[in-house]
Amino acid sequence: MKRKRFSVRAYAALVRLYPRQFRDEYGADMAQLFCDQCNDDPPWRVCARSALDLAITIPHQHLETRMRRIPTPLVPLFYLALAAAGLLLVIVGGTDSATLTVGLGIALAAGTVGIVAWRRAAPMHTANVSAGWWKFLAAGPCLIALVIVAAGMGVEAWFLGIVTVLFAIVLIVTGLVLGGMHLLRTATAT
Repeated sequence: MKRKRFSVRAYAALVRLYPRQFRDEYGADMAQLFCDQCNDDPPWRVCARSALDLAITIPHQHLETRMRRIPTPLVPLFYLALAAAGLLLVIVGGTDSATLTVGLGIALAAGTVGIVAWRRAAPMHTANVSAGWWKFLAAGPCLIALVIVAAGMGVEAWFLGIVTVLFAIVLIVTGLVLGGMHLLRTATAT
């Protein structure tokens, strides 16, 4: 019970990060919805969903307040830049396990939030982006094969090889995620 009360208070405090006009209009309803969701679901699950939502919507609402136009690509681009900074930390960090862990954590979390923000910012009438999932899935192993062939031919560009393999892994994961989305979209369409 204490954990739930703490979660509700923490969420209410985080709602204060929204712009004043948005907070005045929706803040009380958002806090009440969070409290109701905590009654229905485990608080950790509600907190995880809410954290993702807050990470996307707070910057978006601040940009909307200033720009007064329909969704902007700046929020997904911000998280993409943060993910790139995490990968750069991994590359520069060398073999230090703490630096690698922090860098990969930042890259993974920011990349995930960036993808979700990008999907939420897209208009509903856009083309089915997930239909090309197989291109990403195929590109990853092709890049890895290219690195293996180059290493077999005596090319000693290990840094470029590591970056290429990391990029290939990102492509494979992107292909798997888009493939799953495509599968869900086609299953719900029929």
